[in-house]
Amino acid sequence: MRGKILFLVALLLWPAMASAKVTLTFYSRELGVYFPHALVRITGATDAAPDKPIDTNYGFTAKAVTPAVLMGAVGGEILAANPTYVRRSDSHLSLVLSDEQYDQVLAVVKKWRDLPQPSYDLHHANCVHFVGDVARALGMRVDDSQPKLMSRPRSYIINLVRLNPGIGTITAGSRAARALASVQTGDR
Repeated sequence: MRGKILFLVALLLWPAMASAKVTLTFYSRELGVYFPHALVRITGATDAAPDKPIDTNYGFTAKAVTPAVLMGAVGGEILAANPTYVRRSDSHLSLVLSDEQYDQVLAVVKKWRDLPQPSYDLHHANCVHFVGDVARALGMRVDDSQPKLMSRPRSYIINLVRLNPGIGTITAGSRAARALASVQTGDR
C-alpha cells in the first residue's frame, strides 16, 4: 500500500518537475553612460536540461563608447550586463519560452555576435535593433519604421508591448504598464 501511495505522489509531482520553463524579459534604460540601453534577460531552465539553471542577459553595444559612434559604424559586441545594472533597469515584459523559442533567441544572439566588424551603428544596428530582432524571432509584431524610436530604448519596448497585446506578462508598475493604462483610460 505504501508503495502505491508513493507512486501516486510521484505521478502527481512529475508534471511539475518535468515542466521546466525559460522566461525572457525585455529591459531598458533610456539614457546613461553605461550600455546597453536595451537588453533581454533569460532565466529558468529548459525542458531538455531542467537541472541546468539559466540566468543571463544579452545586449548589443559598441565595444568602445566614444564620439566615433556618432560618425558611423564602429566595433560592436554582444555582452551580458552585470546583475546590478539589470536590476536597476526597467523591466517591461516577460514571456515564457519553449525550448525551440529559446534556441531561436540564442540563434539571434549568435547572429549579432558574429556580425562582421564594424557592426555597431547608432542608426542602423544598435541595442534597440537587437531587441527588435529578438522579438521578431519570437513571432512578435515589431515596428522599426519610426527612426525616433530606434534611438529610444524604453519607448521602443513600450511600443513593442503595445503592438503585442496579451503576449506575456507586463511588469506591474512598470513604465510600460503605466503607458498602456493611460492609453486605455484615454489619458495622454
